[in-house]
Amino acid sequence: MTRGLRILYLPVWPLALFSLLTTVNMLEFSGAPGQWARYGRWEAGSVGELSFSLKTNISKALVLYLDDGGNCDFLELLIAGGRLQLRFAIHCAEPATVHMEIRVNDDRWHMVLLTRNFRETMLMVDGETKVAEVKSKRREMAVVSDLFVGGIPPDVRLSALTSSTVKYEPLFQGLISNLKVGEMPPTLLNSQGIQSDLEYLCTKQNPCFNGGFCSIQYGEVHCDCTHTRFKGKYCKEAEEYAVEGLAHLTLNDQGDSSQVGKEESVATFKGNEFFCYDLSMTPIQSSTDEITLSFRTLQRNGLMLHTGKSADYVNLSLKSGAVWLVINLGSGAFEALVEPVNGKFNDNAWHDVRVTRNLRQHAGIGHAMVTISVDGILTTTGYTQEDYTMLGSDDFFYIGGSPNTADLPGSPVSNNFMGCLKDVVYKNNDFKLELSRLAIERDPKITLNGDLVFRCEDVAALDPVTFETPESYISLPKWNTKKTGSISFDFRTTEPSGLLLFSHGRPQGPKEQKPGRELKTDYFAMELLEGYLYLLIDMGSGKTKLKASNKKVNDGEWCHVDFQREGRKGSISVNSRSMPFSSPEGSETLHLDTDMYLGGLPESKSDLILPPEVWTELLNYGYVGCVRDLFIDGKSRDVRRLAEIQSALGVSSFCTRELQKRCSSAPCGNGGLCKEGWNRYICDCTGTGYLGTNCEIGKKGQE
Repeated sequence: MTRGLRILYLPVWPLALFSLLTTVNMLEFSGAPGQWARYGRWEAGSVGELSFSLKTNISKALVLYLDDGGNCDFLELLIAGGRLQLRFAIHCAEPATVHMEIRVNDDRWHMVLLTRNFRETMLMVDGETKVAEVKSKRREMAVVSDLFVGGIPPDVRLSALTSSTVKYEPLFQGLISNLKVGEMPPTLLNSQGIQSDLEYLCTKQNPCFNGGFCSIQYGEVHCDCTHTRFKGKYCKEAEEYAVEGLAHLTLNDQGDSSQVGKEESVATFKGNEFFCYDLSMTPIQSSTDEITLSFRTLQRNGLMLHTGKSADYVNLSLKSGAVWLVINLGSGAFEALVEPVNGKFNDNAWHDVRVTRNLRQHAGIGHAMVTISVDGILTTTGYTQEDYTMLGSDDFFYIGGSPNTADLPGSPVSNNFMGCLKDVVYKNNDFKLELSRLAIERDPKITLNGDLVFRCEDVAALDPVTFETPESYISLPKWNTKKTGSISFDFRTTEPSGLLLFSHGRPQGPKEQKPGRELKTDYFAMELLEGYLYLLIDMGSGKTKLKASNKKVNDGEWCHVDFQREGRKGSISVNSRSMPFSSPEGSETLHLDTDMYLGGLPESKSDLILPPEVWTELLNYGYVGCVRDLFIDGKSRDVRRLAEIQSALGVSSFCTRELQKRCSSAPCGNGGLCKEGWNRYICDCTGTGYLGTNCEIGKKGQE
């Protein structure tokens, strides 16, 4: 099934011409922020050709770029005014420019050819040819960078770019096909936000028979016949096997061959469970490997699989309903995001994931090609950029979670998985690890954690709650965070200010405090103030207050927050935008002694120490709005159930934004200003001489 994922069709490509698979390539650029494609270096210093076809309807964009690493030489191809424009420079000479006359923003295909010849560069578009020459002392152009197409990767610093403006050019939107350097397609090292062209060969013209898994590898169709009882390039040839007296299956009596003799290995995870396989005594190494699993969940976030340490790991997670893959082989992380065009993957239906890593030699260097597919549709392929001889791991395979998911290197989530996982399998050139089956069989190398159930049970989503008034709150158990900890949750409101989380430790020093001296204590808080999210933390060596969001987050949409700390350093992420923090040197331990309060504070605060830095506490601004998916140290917290147990006043188990305008009834008296809140009105009595919910209570005896 396609689940709405986009499938590209080539302009002219007869269906039977599979011999063209190695030479035809096409990329779709959406123009979305963060988009880029990175190819291997084009050695264009003296002479060389680069050709491609493009189709677009935009009038201004960056098409491609290369340079000498931030010194003098560069070449950039832009769309300006709907026409192609070439600029290049050598040896710090005045850049030469070529302006073409043919418009290319007419949503039609155009052929483009770039020819380098020392100081000259020729640009040809659909037969129109122009040449420019730089007046430089040196003939050759120095080329150090990779070839960037459609955008510049974020890891390329501005100081490393010769052109100071290229990073600010609009991103290309449209199609680029048949990109070649000379007569050969260049190696696509990595990309982000790009759709590749060959997906439809599997989805619309699937050549794999008998349940074979179709994918595109190295530009060719590949059929994986595992579990089909068939073999051959297209899984057509029956294999001999024995199941309960059956010697073999032929094409005539195959039935549902993918299920013969095969039982599913499935487990249910409820947020506190996981299992792991120990690789420390038998490290694995190979030139190619594969991870496959199936998942079913209603939860938006959670760790499905992780293996490896800080510089060499694989992490597969669900984040905001999308599948995230993060791989590091020592040269920096490769990340891929897979999501359907419509809906999310946390729809309580089964989804199949397949990740492959293959070492591929290019110019004598071993690049690792990484491919991820969901539900049989190839969505992302990329390359790592260092020289490798082997892929491997000597750590643990964590399935469904870990002891501290927030601390796992590269993990985009801090909480464990909630739902069902089945048929988790790792295989390489030499052997296969059926991890789910080994867990069921209690293999000695498997460790089970929590109350794992080896069948698929329904796991309800964590219901949201609404704090209806500023006086509403829920008490959470004391957070034993000490040296490390993580908290993640979603919130949704239109109100500008409110206390989200608060807890503090024991007072430091004598109980009898001198007048005017502030009582010192460790504390942790998150608050909304004038629409911005703030983090406040003090571990005993000085307070830290961080504005965690650069834009207001009280827009009525769900906002995801992820806090992680190790010692005095950590980060807080708001809607995937992460900001680091570092507390003053000294203590690296956070000692909290009270309950963790969510949404506000008890009416009686006599036992609480309220730091003056937490303004919402002092102003009695409780949070009004919704909260869902609360995880503390990777463990789920059912806030709806806690609210029921505590009979929490003003906390309801749903999240609905009412469209009714509450101020239309003019509820504020005596000149009070009415403001729309979250399903309520707020009367601002400033300057009226009155107080109260409706500015009805006069000050100093006023009626």
